[in-house]
Amino acid sequence: MIIFTGNSDAVSFTDEGSPDTRITGDKVSIEGQVNRNLSLDWYYRIIQLFPDVQGELKSKEVADRFNNLPNEIRTVIWTGMRRVKIHIVDPRSHQHRINNIVRQVWKDDHAPQLLAQLEKEGNPHAKQMLSFLRDMVADSILQDSTAIRVQSLGRAFLDPFGLSEPPESLGSLFVRFPKPSQPLVSTQDFRKPKRLIQDVTSWSAKSAVAFHSALEAGTSTHDLFDRARFVDGDVLRRKMAAQLLPVHAFDDGNQKHLNLLDEKRSQVFRELAAHDHVYGLIVKRPSIVPVESRESFYVQAADIAVGIACQIYAREGLIGVLDRFEYVTYNGARVSRSDAEEEMRRLQSLD
Repeated sequence: MIIFTGNSDAVSFTDEGSPDTRITGDKVSIEGQVNRNLSLDWYYRIIQLFPDVQGELKSKEVADRFNNLPNEIRTVIWTGMRRVKIHIVDPRSHQHRINNIVRQVWKDDHAPQLLAQLEKEGNPHAKQMLSFLRDMVADSILQDSTAIRVQSLGRAFLDPFGLSEPPESLGSLFVRFPKPSQPLVSTQDFRKPKRLIQDVTSWSAKSAVAFHSALEAGTSTHDLFDRARFVDGDVLRRKMAAQLLPVHAFDDGNQKHLNLLDEKRSQVFRELAAHDHVYGLIVKRPSIVPVESRESFYVQAADIAVGIACQIYAREGLIGVLDRFEYVTYNGARVSRSDAEEEMRRLQSLD
């Protein structure tokens, strides 16, 4: 079988994985993003190590045997594979934050467990309450997503002084900007109540792939907000908008999630470009596209990398992933080692 790159316009190819829930408890979504401009020598070396596997080489087959490879071979593979971008969304800290609210309201440390038991027994009030709490957790995950971070930052640059409605005495000195208020995405965009948190977690991980470059374009400037207030607000918005134009390919899976992601990416682009004389004239075409993994060696490479990342996350946590891969985002933002250490301490305190 002949395998091609996949979509010829895509600048990156992504596949999703999830660590063993017997270890993590809640489902964690991890996306592995392979950029087209990077070498895949590491991927071809892996393929050569599995001559007994017919057809598409899947991540589980590689991950299960990867740690048993000779150290010198693994070192060579890691030299290339570590440049795959890894995007993690873990709902546990969000869940814990909402559970703490229940504990405080009920004045009982075991309140979440009691509520779950009442639901299991068929108590209608408990069912209603847990449904409401699931919605709160899901909304918390969405508010942390890279997509909403980009929208919020763009809106801040649109009105850096917070003067959408300046005092009448100063009104003639300022340009009034219409401030967008419609939320980018909400729990209402997801239609399966029992899978709400899982779906939101998965979508938020995908949003990191699509939006992380725009977030970096808006946050990599020295003295960010000082410059935005006095000089570069429009310049930064243009830079962010430019990063929302390239096409990104995802393994053909949940088309509804991909459609929603493309819709929201277009919406943020329109907001960022609304006052730009150049970008404001661009009619944005679909930039989130599905690709069959069996037809793209880039997607297969992403599948292998994310499978290994999932095993590391389950075994060693966020620090383990950060130690192996150069670029890691966690719950919507790129993380440093100190960030990872703090998050691992927080998660360990939940056990």
